Amino acid sequence: METSGGLFALIKSLNKSEKGYFKKYANFHVRNNEKNNYTKIFDAIDLQKTYSEAKLIKKFKNERFINQFAVAKNYLYNMILASLEAYTKTVTIELRSLLNRVEILADKGLYTQAKKILKKAKKIALEYEKLTYVAEINLLEQSILRQEYDTRGLKDNVENFTQEIQDVSFQIDNIAIYEQLKSQLLIQYIETGGLRSEKDIKNFDWLIKNPLLGDERQALSVTAKVLFNELHTLYYAYTGDSKKCYEYSLKLLQLIESNPLVVETSINFPTFYLYRHSIHCSNAGIHEEALTAISRLEGLTPRTEIQRNNLLLKTLNTRITVYLRMGQIQNAMDLIPDIKNLFENSKQIDSFLKEATYWQVISLYIISEQYKTALNWFIKANLEERFLRQDLECIGRIIEIILHFELQNIDIIEYRVKAAQRFLSSKNKLYPLENAFLTAFRHLIKNTDNKGMQFFCEEIKTFLQTEATASLESNYLVYLIIVSWLESKVKNV
Repeated sequence: METSGGLFALIKSLNKSEKGYFKKYANFHVRNNEKNNYTKIFDAIDLQKTYSEAKLIKKFKNERFINQFAVAKNYLYNMILASLEAYTKTVTIELRSLLNRVEILADKGLYTQAKKILKKAKKIALEYEKLTYVAEINLLEQSILRQEYDTRGLKDNVENFTQEIQDVSFQIDNIAIYEQLKSQLLIQYIETGGLRSEKDIKNFDWLIKNPLLGDERQALSVTAKVLFNELHTLYYAYTGDSKKCYEYSLKLLQLIESNPLVVETSINFPTFYLYRHSIHCSNAGIHEEALTAISRLEGLTPRTEIQRNNLLLKTLNTRITVYLRMGQIQNAMDLIPDIKNLFENSKQIDSFLKEATYWQVISLYIISEQYKTALNWFIKANLEERFLRQDLECIGRIIEIILHFELQNIDIIEYRVKAAQRFLSSKNKLYPLENAFLTAFRHLIKNTDNKGMQFFCEEIKTFLQTEATASLESNYLVYLIIVSWLESKVKNV
């Protein structure tokens, strides 16, 4: 493994309690003459804001371990993971620990003790729906019965063991198919971007027509039912059916909350679903429920710095979404300083959500007619972010032209218009809105007088009357910004 950047990232992910536990663990598990070496390296890396191998080598040049520094870092990395395993209490870790004990006891011939622990492990595995462990427990129990020459035990249980393994294997296969569908859906959505035509929607029909999506009874476990409802939620979110999306999102949240033992208990799980539910509520016009979900998000307790940053980003992003839907522009604007501070001081953050939040801020500044500030944020977003969503990358070309137009950067616009048309055509993203916009702007560039502006407004007015109101693009903030800006030019307000 690569121990420099990886070790640095691991140390920086630890919270105060985890760091304290590691030092106790290191002092207990390392020989006396070496026990300070690893805590020294740990503390030195922890103090660094960015990883520097050269500074560490200079700092420890007189230490014996520096001659095998790569080995020392690798040992430290694995020691931190071991301390986290001992510190972190999860069902999965507990089960793995119990099965390790079973193997140790069986090797020593202490079969009665081993079977007692196996019984406990199986109860936990079934209760928490850890299906892969059920199969492993059954195989271990059969192995122990054979080692004991317990023919009665084998006769009484072997068929049940086999049937149970077959049942859980079928459930695991069922979950795996739902997981595959979820991954395929995400890939297609990121590559396609927002759906803005009936043709776009039909390209997603493969999901909803899948037999496993037809009836929840096809989902054979709680985990599979969570995936079933999540897939429906995502499908209706992507295709713009806010009502059905909300219905499945609510059902999904209720399913998760009614199965606390089965559903993953780490903060990432409730954070993701509460965040998505708040947006689905807002899209359906149920703003108070959206704000309640956000408040619940803010009440979660993150364990690491990365979790804290992503939780904060989710609450800021979704609050802006809800405030905009409610028409509370100033409340949304008041969140921008917190976003700026988060972006400047946090490197490890959800890149997909960060990209979307950049567009929220740019849109807010356009709404408030602070075009220069909006352009600065646009430039920063382009410099910092690798666009994950093609639709936002494409619409960004149009937003940039609007900003340069409002700032009277006329000499730049002609080049930007041509570049935008080439880019959108190459991506097959030249939709009616973009086409009408670029056509009108090309005429305006050639005729910068009042007549040119009049033509521009008439072209856009015709488009707005015939296309925009029925377009799927009306569901997306950045598209609404463009349409609203165009309407303001038509109405001269």
